[in-house]
Amino acid sequence: MPSQAASEAHAQNVARGHKAAISNPNVSEEAKEHSRQVLEEIEGTSDPDAFTASTGSGKHESYDADHAAKKV
Repeated sequence: MPSQAASEAHAQNVARGHKAAISNPNVSEEAKEHSRQVLEEIEGTSDPDAFTASTGSGKHESYDADHAAKKV
C-alpha cells in the first residue's frame, strides 16, 4: 500500500494535469469540463482560483488527501 506522502504526491500530479488541460487551448470544452469536475472532487471546490492540490499548500478547508488519492 502506498504511503500517505506518495498518495498525496500522486493526487497532486493528477490535479496538475487537469489544471493544465483546462488552460490548454487545444483541449475540447468537453474535456475541460471533465477536468473541472475531477478537480472539484479532488479539491472540494469548483472555484479554479482555489485549486491548490497541485501546489501542496493552502488547501481548501474541505480538501482531504486520502479522499483525493482514492479518486485518482
